[in-house]
Amino acid sequence: MRESETETEIETRTEAEPAETQPPPVRRPGFLRRLISRLAADAEELDDEDLKAALPAQGATPIVECRDRDAVCILGTLRTVTFRPRAGVPALQAELWDGTGAVTVVWLGRRAIPGIDPGRAVKVRGRITVLGGQRVIYNPVYELRPGPSD
Repeated sequence: MRESETETEIETRTEAEPAETQPPPVRRPGFLRRLISRLAADAEELDDEDLKAALPAQGATPIVECRDRDAVCILGTLRTVTFRPRAGVPALQAELWDGTGAVTVVWLGRRAIPGIDPGRAVKVRGRITVLGGQRVIYNPVYELRPGPSD
């Protein structure tokens, strides 16, 4: 009888003790799965991922995190560059994309700037503002960055 009592005590003890719950381990997709997803992804999505990954290493702030009237440093690619006079003053306007959002960069008094072309990687510093629901930086300090073709 002693053996049966011991078994009952062990069963009672294991049922009464709460089971330790551990979250399931986070599984990272395997190499093959990551390779297939990169091959199947759109080229623009891959460019966006590369731009987002480069931001912290370059000391840049993602555009999506920039607030109105903040002094910011943004790194991205110029999507468009156009000449648009504002109130009779020449102005070069460019759309800068960093993978998280876009900001319009405007250089007043300029018709063209050597190196400021669509597809060029640029790092800009300036004060961001929201004008008509659109983020804008006027006359930023800029640094041309090497692009994929350079």
